[in-house]
This record gives sequence, C-alpha cells and structure tokens, in this order.
Amino acid sequence: MNKDAYGALPDDLKQVIDKNSGIELARKFGIAMDEGDIRGRKIAEDAGNNIITLDEAETEKWKTLSEKVTTDWIEEMNGKGLDGTTLFNDAVALIDKHNQ
Repeated sequence: MNKDAYGALPDDLKQVIDKNSGIELARKFGIAMDEGDIRGRKIAEDAGNNIITLDEAETEKWKTLSEKVTTDWIEEMNGKGLDGTTLFNDAVALIDKHNQ
C-alpha cells in the first residue's frame, strides 16, 4: 500500500490493515500457493500435458533476458528518490531467508 495513503487512514483502519498483512500472512499465502501448484501440476499431468523443466543453460538464458526488468525497476525506484539497488538486494535477501 502507498505509504501516504496508509498514513492518511484513521487508526482503526490502519489496525485492520496491520492485522491482515505482514510476514506471517505472506507466509500463509505462500504455502497456499505452493499447495495449489502441486494440485495444478497433478491435474496437468493427469490430463496428459507435457511438463518441461528447463536445463541449466536455458535457465541462465532466461535469467539474462530478465535482467533488464530488474535494471529498469531499480532505475524507476531511483527516479522516485529511493535507493533501488538496496531495495532490490534487501528483497532478494528476504526471499533467500524465507525460502528455506
């Protein structure tokens, strides 16, 4: 949520948002998505779909091609007066920390 929009809310509505957001809720949603992926993959396999797993070389190609998205986002954040590189690195660190 936009920080200014959140700041403009009355305290009771801030409490509603605070109670229904945060790392624990994100974790629960992540678990639900992972479980949904498992069910979805089984449905796809049972329907005879061809599941392809990218090899290391192809995965690296995709990572390289997607670097521009990251660079553009960092530049956009920098343009808003934020430290895009730090925001990105912090996000990656949090993903690594909570993806174990």
